[in-house]
Amino acid sequence: MVLDLSLPSGLRDLLPDHSAHLADLSSRLHEVFSRFGYRRVFLPTLERLEVVERGLSPAAAADVMKFVEPGSGEVVAIRPDITPQIARLYAARPDALPSPARLCYDGPVLRAREARAGRPREVYQAGVEMLGAGGSGADAEMLVVLSRALERVGLEGAVVEVGHARFAGAVIEAARLPERLRQEAWVALGRKDQAALERLAARGRGAPPARAALPQLATLYGDGALARARALARAVPAAAGPLAEVEAAIRSARRRRAGPFAVDLGEAARRRRAGPFAVDLGEARGLGYYTGITFAGYAPGAGSAVAAGGRYDGLLARFGRPGPAIGFAVDLEFATQALERSSGRGRAAERVRRGARRR
Repeated sequence: MVLDLSLPSGLRDLLPDHSAHLADLSSRLHEVFSRFGYRRVFLPTLERLEVVERGLSPAAAADVMKFVEPGSGEVVAIRPDITPQIARLYAARPDALPSPARLCYDGPVLRAREARAGRPREVYQAGVEMLGAGGSGADAEMLVVLSRALERVGLEGAVVEVGHARFAGAVIEAARLPERLRQEAWVALGRKDQAALERLAARGRGAPPARAALPQLATLYGDGALARARALARAVPAAAGPLAEVEAAIRSARRRRAGPFAVDLGEAARRRRAGPFAVDLGEARGLGYYTGITFAGYAPGAGSAVAAGGRYDGLLARFGRPGPAIGFAVDLEFATQALERSSGRGRAAERVRRGARRR
């Protein structure tokens, strides 16, 4: 019988060069995390299933790999996300982790199914969590840490897009769509499908200004997004509070980037001190626990966001130690992809320059 040496679907080996690249990337990220006062923790790959499920939405819980542990008979799970583990640790060890706790980590997470075709089920992450701190100051710190981390690993041109978990929901609620159409609205918003949102808005029972605001959600990114969002918030007052939180976080983050860490990171950082921050208030993603600002890091050459995170003030209470919290994770594979493609473009440009000099 011939032994099948292939791996299960969605898994892959990382050869020495690629592994070294990921390790170097993680090390550089942790340099920044440490500079901002985040302390590293190592967490187990397995957790009790009830702990994992308590930290996820029903949809995310469906992707959990679980089995019965032979020794104890307990149902355990391979972690699909590290944030619930951090919440469990924070609740279990208040003696060692006074509030606010600044923690960082790295390691793999594993999902039962591919998020999309060709996407590995096992993802290597490095991230930070701030537990027990709320408000625009904590929000801004997280934006600054992420932007500095992306700069440190060499992702020039990376942008941090900021949104809010409650903004789009407030508009959809105000449009008063029939219950059966609300999920369609979220799907259309995920595609930025303004035409589909217009058709759905016509079937809403909300006030005309609120229904007119629904398709505008698909336009709340890029240049002028904040001005468009302010106009929309005048039509949907419930969206004004989330918008104010986004604006306060970005203002504070830009001020903080002009502070002492700009000096540590050199003249180039001081020139960019306004920060690589943009807005996307029509973002529809989430793991089921975001309650405030959300954000994602995008870099040229990556096939998807290289980092994502947000505020999750309701999660810690599920584990018995209520409090605000915020964090993000960097996808090391997508970050590596962006760096490799950027490096390839740089080498190609240098070859062109050398050729021009020879001519």
